[in-house]
Amino acid sequence: MTVLVENDLEFDFSPAIEAINFDDDALHNPSTIKRVDFIAEFDDRFIFLEVKDPDIPGSSNPEAFKKKLLTGNLIPNLAAKYRDSYWFRSHSGNITKRIYYVVLISMASLEPALLLSKQDQLKQSLPLTHKDWSAPCAAGCVILNLDQYKKQFGSNSVRRLSAGGK
Repeated sequence: MTVLVENDLEFDFSPAIEAINFDDDALHNPSTIKRVDFIAEFDDRFIFLEVKDPDIPGSSNPEAFKKKLLTGNLIPNLAAKYRDSYWFRSHSGNITKRIYYVVLISMASLEPALLLSKQDQLKQSLPLTHKDWSAPCAAGCVILNLDQYKKQFGSNSVRRLSAGGK
């Protein structure tokens, strides 16, 4: 069972062949490369997972995060994290399956319609396809809230550590 933690959120990657904390300086040496938090390999795909958790207990300024999301300033950062991670994995010879980019934004006050709108902006910022490319750089890209993430990956796929049990 592979369990990885990002601050107050614990992820259970048991169904994965392998899951790594990709945002680990030991993997990258000193560099300015932007990184997704986790990469999980399944039989038929990779999941690149970026986690944003403004609902973490004791968060100093969740409204600043919301403002950054609403103004569109967060989207270029999310796109850069995927592109740099893809570039790194590609040059390491580790892109052997389709990739899905999943951004989890744990902020209960955000409406799902807003996340859908931001998801469209993220797809345009990446971009997923180009007329000169032989294949898309990602098979899919989604922005999910915590409930949507659990529906997609299972109710026990993530839990808030400060909330206790599963």
